[in-house]
Amino acid sequence: MASVTIEKVVKRYGSLDVVHGIDVDIRDGEFVVLVGPSGCGKSTLLRMIAGLEEISGGTISIGDRVVNDLPPKSRDISMVFQNYALYPHMTVEENMAFSMTLAGASKEEKARKVREAAEILGLVPLLARKPKALSGGQRQRVAMGRSIVRNPQVFLFDEPLSNLDAKLRVQMRGEIKSLHRRLGTTMVYVTHDQIEAMTMADRIVVMQKGIIEQIGTPLELYDRPQNAFVAQFIGSPAMNLFSAKVHQGALVLESGQALDVPTPASMREGQRVLVGKRPEEIELTSGEGIAATVENIEPTGSETFVEALVEGQKIAVVLRRRPDFAVGSRQNLTLNQGAIHFFDKETGERIP
Repeated sequence: MASVTIEKVVKRYGSLDVVHGIDVDIRDGEFVVLVGPSGCGKSTLLRMIAGLEEISGGTISIGDRVVNDLPPKSRDISMVFQNYALYPHMTVEENMAFSMTLAGASKEEKARKVREAAEILGLVPLLARKPKALSGGQRQRVAMGRSIVRNPQVFLFDEPLSNLDAKLRVQMRGEIKSLHRRLGTTMVYVTHDQIEAMTMADRIVVMQKGIIEQIGTPLELYDRPQNAFVAQFIGSPAMNLFSAKVHQGALVLESGQALDVPTPASMREGQRVLVGKRPEEIELTSGEGIAATVENIEPTGSETFVEALVEGQKIAVVLRRRPDFAVGSRQNLTLNQGAIHFFDKETGERIP
């Protein structure tokens, strides 16, 4: 096992910078997820750790070795891709043992390591099958098994669950997390799916446009996002942001209606702010509140997702009850007890 230290790393294609001098310190044995929208630089960063992309500046260290100039095979890492990349003419056992075959391992060593990995991943009954006889989840487990037998210092995962259906994704999330607990090996995992990040990571690195917006545990990012981007990226449905202005010590919506929330002392008169509230901490009733029009209702059983229109802005609400109103009805929105988040509208940064 080993730590991964990324210091002031830059990636440049010609005159275009796609990763802008970022710093990340991944501890030995930690499960870190790189998450962000498409094009944010997360997969590029992972490929630079793997040695599949050259870095344009800065340093990457695995353990106590700077690996900038080392080829992938010398970095003691193993990578699991979105594409399983299994050899179709080989059995599961042969696929898993292939890297050891290239390294000249003995027949006994190969058999032992393949068996150990197969037992961890529940693949023992499938060792004689070829990839065409496997389901998508089984193929992904074979790809992970191929990595395990190498006993690397660091596992790298590049959106490994994207090709699976929803049920299999949930199952494989649990299997990968269990694998991490069992092996204790450092893992760096890339995804655009914030639910994967929240449920799997020890810490999450949120990226946008080649920079890091925030690093923290899943609940740190959920409970205290450092800017409006993180606030809306982490959480499903996303956090609602109400546009308001400070007027005579109160926060006032565009319509002039005052929000029933405390105003932080750090805000100045006339400052334009975004007031953040999670969908599960909002209620729709026929009583007093902010006027809203119900646009959509999505029952899921235990919860109901409601989309409402407030001053031309769509607001997401998660109800723990069955609604007694219909699409198109007028309701009043109230902000329940719980955390309220404030961000400067111009910079997007959190207001303490």
